Amino acid sequence: MTYGVKTKPSDSSSRKKSHALSDVQRDAVREVFENVYIANKWRIVRVNFLRGIAFGLGTFLGGTIVVAILIWILSQTVDIFPPLQRVVESLQK
Repeated sequence: MTYGVKTKPSDSSSRKKSHALSDVQRDAVREVFENVYIANKWRIVRVNFLRGIAFGLGTFLGGTIVVAILIWILSQTVDIFPPLQRVVESLQK
């Protein structure tokens, strides 16, 4: 159901042209894949290893900053919530 939107019937020649373009693009992608990824396996391993280290380090630093901010906010609100005072004091030590 088109809900009032008029569309042109598809032309078989335009489908053939778009299919021919996708073949050319597919060949280009295959060539890049063969030249970059298959020929340089150790480069891929090195890049993925460094990416993993960067991801892990970023996750660790980001988590540390978030936890530090949460502890700081809790320490500022101890006067408002006295039952949390012991918990916050233990976290600060």
